[in-house]
Amino acid sequence: MRYWVGIVVSLIFTVTSHVAMATGTLETNTVKQKPAKKLSFVLVSPTSNDEGFWGDVHNFARASANDLDVDFSVVYNASHHGLTYLEIMEALLRSPKRPDAILAVSYRRRTKKILALSVKYKIPIFLINNSLPHESREAIGLPRVNYPTYLGHMSANDYDLSKQLTKVLVAQAKKDIPTQVVNVVGISGSRDAPETFNRNMGLRGVIEQDPMARLFQVVHADWQGAEALRKTTALIKRYKNIHVAWYASDLMALHSAKAWNSPLEKHVVSGGFDWTKEAIAAIKQGKLDATAGGHFTDAGFAVVLLHDYFHGKDFAEVFPLVSFSSGGVIHRANVDKYYELLVNKDWDGIDFKKYSRVYYPSQQSYDFSIERLLND
Repeated sequence: MRYWVGIVVSLIFTVTSHVAMATGTLETNTVKQKPAKKLSFVLVSPTSNDEGFWGDVHNFARASANDLDVDFSVVYNASHHGLTYLEIMEALLRSPKRPDAILAVSYRRRTKKILALSVKYKIPIFLINNSLPHESREAIGLPRVNYPTYLGHMSANDYDLSKQLTKVLVAQAKKDIPTQVVNVVGISGSRDAPETFNRNMGLRGVIEQDPMARLFQVVHADWQGAEALRKTTALIKRYKNIHVAWYASDLMALHSAKAWNSPLEKHVVSGGFDWTKEAIAAIKQGKLDATAGGHFTDAGFAVVLLHDYFHGKDFAEVFPLVSFSSGGVIHRANVDKYYELLVNKDWDGIDFKKYSRVYYPSQQSYDFSIERLLND
């Protein structure tokens, strides 16, 4: 039951944000004057390096900030833990060289504290990558209401992406066993991450609605490749007839591939999240079946929105304060469409000024779609 309650709350929150913007009930606090100095933004990353998915996030944002003449830096979280993340955030806010704005991610049991610190130190914050924790979504509310320095929020629609990914994986398995029930296992992320909850809900929702699919078990591997391989190996021993392996990240899916590709195992349809370069290449090579994503762009496009906000073009006038990233599922049938963009990753070749209403004031809103990225 709690999964469907979470879905309803999520939908109510999203619809409310759009309606509020349309009716003009949100205060925008538009900055009218161009800043006297070069803007400075900091992304507080949940990870310790520039590898994998978060490396894509960091580098895409760096390219955006460079085009828009913004000083941009990344502060890393070596422990990958929510409590440490909060400590890093507070240290940054207390420092004498505080940035003009902070980009941050949401953690269960931490997000309200992060936003409260932003208010305390009067530093604007923009949340990216994942949604608000379902249990505190109502208490936090919309940006700029309960927390006036909470300027906006852009994240993946993890529930919907998970449904899309699950359907693709199950459909692929049904081609091999059209008359049998498809047996599925899930290897998910950390329990304190909002995206884990939403991705798990999407997986369960699809399987519950499909009489020809069955979910054996969902286990958690804390986004770690080695732990995902260990959990995968245990699932193989526990369940003898697995057809689909659903992973909450590409990294975990790729690290676990050796378990499925052993001589003793038949092919198991598998896929993850994040649109990483390695996953795209693996799909092209037939070693992975699908990856869901598109949200690596969140930080880079948040830089565009913040840049315009500080230059007197408040994005709230034309764009939802709570928005979803553009994305979808890449699989064997459509991988060629995305391959060049996502494997070569020439982010410096993108003119991010084209996305700005400061540089292009005739634009009525913001188009951050993947289709536009492919065509630019």
